[in-house]
Parts: sequence; C-alpha cells; structure tokens
Amino acid sequence: MKKERFKGHHRRPQSIGGKDTPANISNVIIDDHTSWHALFGNMNAFQICDCINKMEQKPKNVKIVCKFINGTQVKGSGKNNTEDKEKISSAWNSLFKELKFNEIIDYINSVWLDPSYHLYIENIS
Repeated sequence: MKKERFKGHHRRPQSIGGKDTPANISNVIIDDHTSWHALFGNMNAFQICDCINKMEQKPKNVKIVCKFINGTQVKGSGKNNTEDKEKISSAWNSLFKELKFNEIIDYINSVWLDPSYHLYIENIS
C-alpha cells in the first residue's frame, strides 16, 4: 500500500501576501497539491472563481461567486496555472475524484481557498 506524503499548502499564496500562519496553511497530499497548482497556480480567490466559471467541469446551470468574508483583503494577483485542456481535466479528476460539484466547492473553501474569502454556488436560469 502506498504511503501518502503531505505538504503545507498556503491558502493565500506567499507570492500575493500569504503568511506562514496556521490559519493560512493546510496539510495536503503532495499529488493533490500538484493538481491544485496545475489548475490554479498561485491565483487569488477571485481569479480562482473566474477560472472555475470558465471550466468545462462546472455545471452549465450555475455560476460561482467569490465574496470577502473577513480578515485582510488581497491586493495581488497570481498566475502560473496550466491552460492545456488535457492537463486541466487530468488535474481536476485527480484532485476532486468522485465528488459532486457542491462538494468540490465546499472542499475548496475548507482546504484550499484563502480563508478570508468564500466561494458560493448560484443557480442561473
């Protein structure tokens, strides 16, 4: 059986002001961390939201919105994600496996996203 190795993930990337505080670091499986950064690089929460809204994996009848909830607002923006559709699909499937879309957003909010922000699902007609 393969033993999982873990890595500290900065929920607000250091490159855009993230600190080495417990609230900003999640311990995640290294392969998941690699998949996250393939999808979202070192983007801020609003960029991640925009990126998800453009992905084929997002259901057509919803949109994701990002809201500041507390803490310190981020001023910087990031990049460094892949734009290769095959790599995006592979990273998405690896990271989110069999989760339903609402579970994916909950998982992003609780483990991956800058803790000063929150993603919400809105239905669209």
